[in-house]
Amino acid sequence: MEFNNKLYELRKQKGFSQEELANRLNVSRQTVSKWEVGDSAPDMEKLIAISDLFGISLDELILDKAPEPAPAPIEQAPAKSKLYSEIKTDIKEKVLTDSNRKKFKKGLKIAGIILGAILAADLISFVVYVAFNGLPK
Repeated sequence: MEFNNKLYELRKQKGFSQEELANRLNVSRQTVSKWEVGDSAPDMEKLIAISDLFGISLDELILDKAPEPAPAPIEQAPAKSKLYSEIKTDIKEKVLTDSNRKKFKKGLKIAGIILGAILAADLISFVVYVAFNGLPK
């Protein structure tokens, strides 16, 4: 079924007049008439509004494809909690080992030493600057 015929059938099923449909889509009655006789076609924004209004997909509206059945709901609550506990166990076993904790602490100490050295060098350069030039004004 072509779009113009599909629009006519949908409008009749809902019991809308051309005027009512036009008001809902913010277009003129003449525009709806042109769509239904095939003289023109709506832009994408109006196609989306039409599909929303009639509760069908754009594929159903434009391509006349049958709606696809919704997939059966999958119970995921037990699977998620099981997956979460497995991931948590893996993290504890593989990431939070004593060796990794020691490496982390060692890395923090090294970062602290480097930061302290940078701050000391900055402080020394400031003291030397003040000694030669006086305090900045």
